[in-house]
Amino acid sequence: MAARRVMPDDLKNIEFETSEDVEVTPTFDSMGLREDLIRGIYAYGFEKPSAIQQRAIKPIVKGRDVISQ
Repeated sequence: MAARRVMPDDLKNIEFETSEDVEVTPTFDSMGLREDLIRGIYAYGFEKPSAIQQRAIKPIVKGRDVISQ
């Protein structure tokens, strides 16, 4: 079984600046990803997307250009 990966407690209180038109998607399930991809993500032990993943995955899947840091 794969190890669980969760955000460390010391990173939960960090504030992020996000462009106005960028949607924050809190779960992998709500990103509209293919079912086989979702199963793979959970099979590797990921439970929740990181802050950058919450903001970047949906625009990337939609084919938009994304610059993140």
